[in-house]
Amino acid sequence: MQESDDQLRKGPWLEEEDDQLASAVAILGDRRWDALAKASGLRRSGKSCRLRWMNYLRPNLKHGNISVEEERIIIELHQKWGNRWSKIARRLPGRTDNEIKNYWRSYSKKKAIALEKAECLMKIPEADAIRSPYEGRLAEWMSNDDVYHLCSPHDEWISPHDWDNISLWDIGES
Repeated sequence: MQESDDQLRKGPWLEEEDDQLASAVAILGDRRWDALAKASGLRRSGKSCRLRWMNYLRPNLKHGNISVEEERIIIELHQKWGNRWSKIARRLPGRTDNEIKNYWRSYSKKKAIALEKAECLMKIPEADAIRSPYEGRLAEWMSNDDVYHLCSPHDEWISPHDWDNISLWDIGES
């Protein structure tokens, strides 16, 4: 499908577009994104230009994995403020609200699956060797978490060999 000259471009950004946007921001500043999009010659919406700049191209952004210290701060502030990603991002220089939100959702799913695996494992008689005096606390802690259920509705356990073969889509249906 051919795009006409007046039609906005969608989809992945090209390196040339990134360079063009960076040049436009250097000249015009990072305000009034609709005007900047038109003046720059980019066939992108103002919103698209703003999101690209704010989330990927700004010079002060950190690229790469969230550090252990950043993870600790995210967890602590999420307990305090909930899903107020912009407020949390202000405490993590170089990280965007969108990046923190995506990290949190990924972290939460991994935590939920790990907790559910631990809960299923605790039902296995052969797991007696790993049980501890803290089992009661662990069970209470897990019951207070909103987790995906890997155990069947019939209170059977799933073999540890099968854990890696379960998708998040399968989990929601059990």
